[in-house]
Amino acid sequence: MSLLILLSLAAFFTSSVTATLGIGGGVILLAIMAQLLPPSVLIPLHGAAQFLSNINRVWVQHRHINWAYIKPFTVGAILGTGVVTPVALWVPQGWGMVVLGIFILVATWRAQWLKLQAWHPAASGGITTGLSMVLGATGPLVMSVLPKQWQRMTVVGTHGMAMTIQHGLKLIAFSSLNVELWNHWDLLLGLTLATLAGNRVGARLLGHLPERHFKTALDWTLTLLALRLVWQGLALLDLQALDFHVGLEHQ
Repeated sequence: MSLLILLSLAAFFTSSVTATLGIGGGVILLAIMAQLLPPSVLIPLHGAAQFLSNINRVWVQHRHINWAYIKPFTVGAILGTGVVTPVALWVPQGWGMVVLGIFILVATWRAQWLKLQAWHPAASGGITTGLSMVLGATGPLVMSVLPKQWQRMTVVGTHGMAMTIQHGLKLIAFSSLNVELWNHWDLLLGLTLATLAGNRVGARLLGHLPERHFKTALDWTLTLLALRLVWQGLALLDLQALDFHVGLEHQ
């Protein structure tokens, strides 16, 4: 089976997951793409795919976007990108992943400790976008700061708009990677068409998902993604420690 077909099927499935629950698809797609693409194009192509996926999701869910939240969120996101981009490569990724995973767990199950409901949208935009420049796993983080009292359609639509903004800013900020994405126009086209179809299927599933079941599924999806982040961060720290000790032995 060709790379184009494999990635298109993966994009269809993962965008359906994201359109139904609001999160999860981006992390799954990254894991799949990592098995099929070289590291030099993995992150830029995944970022472009997520940007296109969220544009499609916004198109499907545009009637449910809370623009009163998104406008100040965007201002904060731009400021967060500008502040963090110069130091983005200096933050240890392993520790960042562990801290992010713990934050998401607390925000999901003990949100009252963080008083997330009191965060101004501009602060949410600045903090989550700044962290996304370093950590990359933006979906669960943004979902954790959205107001819990919103209905599922508003949650998914507003989250999609927030992620479109963040991925767009990240593509601009990391354009210095000097990767010619248009050399992979066929993959981009396949990913775009597949995510468009997946978003429409997911939107239909979302419309038939009871509110109570949506909130339960969302909480546990966030939990599994957070635990995965902590596990990956600890594994990365162990690997870095091993490399450090090996380097000392060879000195």
